[in-house]
Amino acid sequence: MVEEAAQQMQAMPSHGEFCWSEIACGDLTKCRSFYENVFGWQFKSSENTGDEMQYLEFSSAGEDYPDAALYEMDPKMFGDHPPPPHINLYVSVDNIEESIEKAKSLGGTIVFGPYDIPKVGRMAVITDPAGASISMITLSGPDM
Repeated sequence: MVEEAAQQMQAMPSHGEFCWSEIACGDLTKCRSFYENVFGWQFKSSENTGDEMQYLEFSSAGEDYPDAALYEMDPKMFGDHPPPPHINLYVSVDNIEESIEKAKSLGGTIVFGPYDIPKVGRMAVITDPAGASISMITLSGPDM
């Protein structure tokens, strides 16, 4: 039984690996239906965001554990200049603060964060020197 549970647990991603994706949309109802019908994704409401927002997790590969989420953007989340709907990719980093400093020293810009996500980890959004954005996260680990 313990072996079966251990096999079902997802391994923590290594530094530099993609580990999560988010689709930030403008209309959750329309987009949920779209992705369910185009790709067959099955969405499940996450408890990690509490009452703050509806955050729908899914597995793009149909596994038991999610690898992505869909949510509706609230303009208040982004301040005066909200981005258009987008897909956000997360890269695992060993130490968020060190990775932020390294990104800045190499011409990157910090867009948001670092920010603590309860039961998940600490994340930030950066841009590379050419302006493309990507998120990084130091995950809390399996004892979340």
